[in-house]
Order: sequence, then structure tokens, then C-alpha cells
Amino acid sequence: MRNQFTKARWLLTYAVVIALSFVGCAKKATTSALQSDSLKSSRDKHTDAIDQMSGNPVLPVATADPDIIYANGKYYIYTTATGPNTSQFHAYSSTDLLNWTDEGIVLDLANVSWAHTDGWAPSVCARNGNYYFYFTAAKKIGVAVSTSPTGPFVDKGSALATGDGTDPIDPMAFIDTDGQAYLYWGNTTINIQQLNTDMISLTGTRGHNQPSNYFEAPYILKRNSTYYLMYSINDYRNDDYHVEYATSSNPMGPWTNKGRITSPINNIKGPGHNAVLRKPGCSDEYFFVYHRRTSTNVDERQVAIDRLFFDSAGNIMPINITTSGVTQSPGTTPCYIPNPIPDGQYAIRSKINTTTGAGLYLDIAGCATGNADVRTWTRTTCDGQKWNLTYLNNGFYKIISELPNHKSLDLDACTIDRGANIQVWDVFPNDCQQWRIETLGDGWYRIMAKAGNNVMDIINGDPTPGVDVRSWTWNGADPQFWKFEAP
Repeated sequence: MRNQFTKARWLLTYAVVIALSFVGCAKKATTSALQSDSLKSSRDKHTDAIDQMSGNPVLPVATADPDIIYANGKYYIYTTATGPNTSQFHAYSSTDLLNWTDEGIVLDLANVSWAHTDGWAPSVCARNGNYYFYFTAAKKIGVAVSTSPTGPFVDKGSALATGDGTDPIDPMAFIDTDGQAYLYWGNTTINIQQLNTDMISLTGTRGHNQPSNYFEAPYILKRNSTYYLMYSINDYRNDDYHVEYATSSNPMGPWTNKGRITSPINNIKGPGHNAVLRKPGCSDEYFFVYHRRTSTNVDERQVAIDRLFFDSAGNIMPINITTSGVTQSPGTTPCYIPNPIPDGQYAIRSKINTTTGAGLYLDIAGCATGNADVRTWTRTTCDGQKWNLTYLNNGFYKIISELPNHKSLDLDACTIDRGANIQVWDVFPNDCQQWRIETLGDGWYRIMAKAGNNVMDIINGDPTPGVDVRSWTWNGADPQFWKFEAP
């Protein structure tokens, strides 16, 4: 363990406490909390976005088991039902991932003839000009149809499937690139079966190929020619409820386990039951939506969004759990370019200038060769302003000082909270020292820490040379714009 490098003045002036005050509902219990006034602010907008980032959790109510789609210029999240007997499914919409609106009840089990309770874990997909809403009710799988992503969805009139195994829950519908649709569902026993083109009936032989450790909440993503099956491990009440994944060349398996994607961090427990959305218009950029909890009440869960990345070998990289979430992303936002800066040596200049117009550069205080603070300073010939960039083939860079001991640009303690000090430290292969560089146009970039997903920022935009550099939520202001120049 390395020591934290902190400053008392910085801590006193800039420490930020992000309160995670939302509570969540139980998927497998009909508690009084689920039947309370948790929806009294129905259709109110979520207001806890931080600057131009979503913040986590993202939804205005306590809920769990999210699915996400993009349609008609909006993102839609669907979750486990709330209300009496866990019977009322809602949709939540956003144009930019920051501000979420409760669209109201899209399916009420009171209107379903074959089951009226325990509405869990929906999955929604679009086809044939319709939206198909797959859901669990009374431990059976149902499907309802609407011409709108906000419903109302009309149940087909009978259960679609019961499935094999003792707990046939958590449906997920997937349409392959050849047009064939599949349904995945089941706790402890996975069920995989083809859907007919009408999307409301099953066909073919039901399969049960499942990877090691499989427990529940299957989710399928196809990338290139590989099928990625994500699924949750442990009981949802376990602090280490988490997501693992397996791969196959066939949508029905067999599957090869590849390891875990999520892990608890600090007071954030049980990050699991996920869905994935490819960013609209982008070929290889993904959002990872899941639930988690910060309460000791295991039935209080929150929906969150973070980024998902693949390494150069096509493996899913572990998700960096954050409190800041993702940056504002309307459907028209440019796609992320994984490695926009060629490997090489650069001086890193801020968009902020001194009051006399001199440029400010990323600088190691006093050209120190040991572990030290990073600050701004006017241009010098010191190697403390020369930075060697190396792309790691995973969406992130290593940024190493040219000073003799070649320290790495480092986020203090790998903290996920905004306000952490940025420094140089001994080189480690951890998330504290990996940085994403994203194009902002006109030669400017933001530099984002892999841990926490916050950006490199000059404190208060102060133009005085010597001001500390920290991590902060993205706000689009000049103190967060950087340019890579010849050293």
C-alpha cells in the first residue's frame, strides 16, 4: 500500500461530500417501502446530476433490476415494479442521461389475468413496429406489447413461459444480427429458447447451457462474432452480489467463464443485475446500467450508470464503479475515439492563461524527482513539464514524467469521489494511473481518470501559476480543457 499524498489546505477548502440518499426497493420482497409514497413525485425529474455528469444513482425513486433502450431520441430505463404487491412497472426517460423523468405506470399487473404480484426485472426490445415488454410475475415469464416505449403495454393474455428450475425469473430478450430472437431467463438454472418472429411465442428446443457460477439475471451482448453472456452471482442481499461474464461463438452456448465485471467498493455494495446499451450512432461505445446499494437495508437499492470498455483482446474490462456516473450524452454526441493522441512526449497546456496572457502547463512542483504534487506553471525548460504518453490498448493511457525517476501521473488513493489530488507517484499497474483522453474539438481534450471517471481540473479555474490540479466532475469549463503540444 502506498501512502496518500494530501494537503491540509486543499482538504479544508475543497473536500466534497456526495450524499447518496436514495434508497431502493426489493426485487424478491413486497415490503412496506414498496407500497409507500415512493412514487408520490411521479413524473418529477431527477435533479441530482452533478455538473454535466449523471451522478449515481440516476433515478428519482428506489428500484432495481434495470433494463435500458434508446428510442425516438430518448433513453428509457425499465425496472422492477413498485406499488401494491410489487405490481406497477414504470419507465424513466432521459434525452441526455442526466435528467430522468418518470413516465408513469407502463404495465400494471392488476390488468394481467394470470398474475397480479411480484413484478420483477423487465426486458424491453423493439421489433415489427412494436415494443415488447418481457417481465416476471408470480415467478412466471410474461410479455406485453405496445406501439410506444412508454406503453401502455398490453399483456398477451397468458404466461409466455414458466421455464425449468425452481425460480424461472429475470427474462432478457435478444435479437441476433441474423434476425433470430432469443429469450434468456432463470435463477440457478438458465433457460435459453428461440422466440418466433411474433416475439410473443417460443419455438425450438430449450437449452440449459450455463457457465460456471451462474446464478441469475442473464444479459446478452454480441460484439463482432462473440456472444457475451453477463449474469449475477450470489443472492442479491449479499454484499458481494456481482456480475461475471462468459463468452461463446453461439447464442445458446456452451460458455467459457471469463471472470467478474463488478465488485463492491467502499460503502457501495452488491453491484449487479445489469443491462448494456451501445451508445446511439457509435459502433463500440457502451453504457453499463445496474443496481447497487449503500444502505445496510439489503432491500434498498439504486440504479446507476457507468462506462463499459473492452481490451484489445476483446475481454470486458472490470467496471469502474463511480459516484459521478457518465458525461452528458444526447443521441447526437460524437462517438468516443479510443486513442486520439499518438504515443509520444508532450507538454500539456491548459486552456486557462495567466492574467498577463501566458500559458499554463501541467507541471511537477519544483521539478521534484520523487513523489510530488502536480500543479500549473508557466512554460519552463524543466523536464517536469514533459510527459510521455503510451496508449494501453484498452481505452486508456499511461502518462509518465520525463524527470529522472519517471513517476506516473496518479490519482490520489484511486478515489471515486471528485476533489482528489492529482500527483506523480511510483509506477503501478492500477486504475489510479490510467487516463482516458477524449476529444473536445479545436485541438482541446479532457483527461479523465479511470478510477472515478472524473476529469483533470484546475482548482477554481485560478490563473495564478502554482495552483493545484485535482479531479472533478465534468462541467465543460475552460479549467478542464487541455492541449497536447510539442515539449
